[in-house]
Amino acid sequence: MGGGVLLPAVEKASPVRLAVAYTAICIIWGSTYLAIKVGLESFDPFFYAGLRYLIATALGLAALLVLRVPLAGPISRWWPAFGVGILFVAICNGMVFWAETRLDSGYTALLITANPLWIAAFELLVKGESRLGRRGWIGLGIGLVGTVLLLEPWRGGRIELAAALVVELSVIIWSATALWVRRIRNRYHPFALSVAQMAAGGAMLLGVAGARGHTTVGPVTWRALAGLGFLVVFGSLVAFGAYFYLLKHWPASRVATSTYINPVVAVALGWALLGERVSWLMLVATGVILAGVALVLREEPEVTGEEERT
Repeated sequence: MGGGVLLPAVEKASPVRLAVAYTAICIIWGSTYLAIKVGLESFDPFFYAGLRYLIATALGLAALLVLRVPLAGPISRWWPAFGVGILFVAICNGMVFWAETRLDSGYTALLITANPLWIAAFELLVKGESRLGRRGWIGLGIGLVGTVLLLEPWRGGRIELAAALVVELSVIIWSATALWVRRIRNRYHPFALSVAQMAAGGAMLLGVAGARGHTTVGPVTWRALAGLGFLVVFGSLVAFGAYFYLLKHWPASRVATSTYINPVVAVALGWALLGERVSWLMLVATGVILAGVALVLREEPEVTGEEERT
């Protein structure tokens, strides 16, 4: 849903709104890993993810009506938005939900920090995308060093390799899809695009859950329901709306630096509320990551001719 609004090619964005949107995806998506983990105590991962997006879609449609965002248009205009949902929601989020049945919430978040590096690599292959300059690449490199310190690869034996690889694959798919969103971003209102992709992805996830024949894995607890509520309102409606808004105004690699901050939030919450492991090395690595993020955010990306026209 979103094809009914064709936004102007050039639209000035308020620095304050951009800052608020960026802060929102940093904190909210960092918190979702905890919400996912507690919900998985009661729900099957694919049913849990699908239910999250089904409810969020219903609330999002109501919000679009209140905001008077037009949703009319031929179905052909909606296919790109639905495709984003299949990739972002059904595949990438489905992978993460499944992986958290086997991995700590904080560690799962750490695996996502490679996202800006993958996006920067894909940008080199896509005509018209922004290219980071020297300062930006140094920032990404520093962020990678911090990520390696957080992962502590020299500690073997505590990570289930299959689940970790699934999360990394989801990062690659997400990064490529983010660049595709940059190509279609002017066709849709950001919030309408968010609702459309949640509808398509949520439907597919519920289909997978139905095929598996699972809905719950244990008693439905109040904290599992609280986790679901957080994922619906903040993790889906608020965060995805902010994310697509940022992709309209910033290069995808710059938006992706939020994935350096998400793990900081996730690790802190996992340690405080679930007793997950945290070391002094993790705290040092956090400082290194934030230094890298600062460099990337201060960078003025090199822009090719096609991007200048959008």
